[in-house]
Amino acid sequence: MMTDTETADQLVRRRARMMPTMAAIFVAQQAIYFSGPRMDDGRRLVNYIAISGWLMMSTVLLVLLTTGGSLFQSAAVRALANDESTRANRAAGLSVGFLATMVSAIGLYVLSLFEQLSARETIHTLMTIGIAAALLRFGLLERRALKDG
Repeated sequence: MMTDTETADQLVRRRARMMPTMAAIFVAQQAIYFSGPRMDDGRRLVNYIAISGWLMMSTVLLVLLTTGGSLFQSAAVRALANDESTRANRAAGLSVGFLATMVSAIGLYVLSLFEQLSARETIHTLMTIGIAAALLRFGLLERRALKDG
């Protein structure tokens, strides 16, 4: 049986590997979404399933990002895994995610002057960029902290 410290250490290492990987997978899935047929073309069941899957994935990634993926651990393990540096790294990741979303919003606004964008495409793009940027920054900071520590 592992101690709380060993469990938290394992969780932190797994999280540091998982966050950048999840960001890459999330963005790759969006490439498929945007290269396929437009979701606004018709009201097919497959479109709703694809959108529901993306919304569920986005929600799961946000929960992982904001909790550090330790929801089902004891309070002691969560406290060890979410120390001061992790909270600072998470805040930095969320800050980068917000900034990436705002810069993307400006870019999409300019693009909308020349190309018609649907609300769904715009929201999808903004959420994807914001979530991916936050995951990537948080994960990279956590990896750096493990190397330095």
